[in-house]
Amino acid sequence: MRQLHYIRDEKALADLADQLAGATRIALDTEFMRERTYYAKLCLVQLATPDLLAVVDPLAVSDLRPLWDVVIGGAEIVFHAAGQDLEIIAGLSGGVPQRHFDTQVAAAFVGYGDSIGYSRLVDRVIGHMPGHSEAYTDWTRRPLSQDQIDYALDDVRFLLEITEKLESELRDAGREAWVREELTAVMDKVQPEAEPDDMWRRVRGARGLRGRKLAVLQEVAAWREREAQSRDIPRQRVVADRVLAEIAKRAPKQPAQIERLRGLHPREAARSSQAILEAVRRGVDRPESEVPDWGAQAPHVKDARVEMIAALLDAVLRGVAARMNLSSRLLANRRDLEALARYRLGGGDTSPDIPVLSGWRRESVGERLLKILDGELMVLIENDEKLGPQLQLRQT
Repeated sequence: MRQLHYIRDEKALADLADQLAGATRIALDTEFMRERTYYAKLCLVQLATPDLLAVVDPLAVSDLRPLWDVVIGGAEIVFHAAGQDLEIIAGLSGGVPQRHFDTQVAAAFVGYGDSIGYSRLVDRVIGHMPGHSEAYTDWTRRPLSQDQIDYALDDVRFLLEITEKLESELRDAGREAWVREELTAVMDKVQPEAEPDDMWRRVRGARGLRGRKLAVLQEVAAWREREAQSRDIPRQRVVADRVLAEIAKRAPKQPAQIERLRGLHPREAARSSQAILEAVRRGVDRPESEVPDWGAQAPHVKDARVEMIAALLDAVLRGVAARMNLSSRLLANRRDLEALARYRLGGGDTSPDIPVLSGWRRESVGERLLKILDGELMVLIENDEKLGPQLQLRQT
């Protein structure tokens, strides 16, 4: 029976940190709110080891440094779908765990699908379905009920047992190294706070912009990001993407042109029109050498030849994924396949820098896709005694 700890003061947190310090593996999850804020508001931290279960209340304990020192200090931290948890930890502690394990990532490599939810994974691996009664609770409200605490603890209660079973399946499949490679890639992408100057790439509705309009978009998107950060409100509450893209297209010069934009709240227009116009002016006046472009991520005009080749590669990809008991999306996405098709049609010497041509993915399927493009492998349909007609690859 694991000890239960509900941490609501500094002394209790220090005692918990001492207990956790000797653990080699710690399960961790967080509950946070960010619907009305830019920064995630951390409301709970749940932890588990073989000996204890704990809930830490950040709304009662203002200094979580003893906890973060343990989390980033060397123990392997186990998550399910670690992305947002890692960003929160990085933002609050200034570091990330030295080692981590993600049960969602690991499950994808042994046939559970590429993004299985936690409750479903618990059910499939352990045969227990966690409750959903508090899935939409407001974690900022206090006091917490026992049902809320139990629900929160369920998010870590089974993680260590699931990890052991997944590790066994990974060893049997010979895919432990693949998962470690994937986890390293996830950690490399952890970004506790967005870089304002990069946010133009994420603006929906802007993919058709080119040249000077992209310079304007970069400036206004960076302004919006800094404004959202300083006011701690969601960026879409400052100016919606569609309005930002329209500003980049029109490059307005007068406040009235800003105020007339559909979708911009009048109060925001009154507050921010001058700042927006200054951002537009910076984009318009930027030297030609500093005008951004989409680079390798540039959207392309539809090309029937690209569609045809990508469709063929997709069929091969799905066949390989089925034989490996993996989701094809774990191997490559449609954009990767279209990049391969354009590489072949363009006659380039250097293959594109895409995930399917790196690491375990290249070994598993990427090399075969390149050989198909080069005419070294042919695709045909042959009968399998058990499965019937199947896609096969043969040397030409």
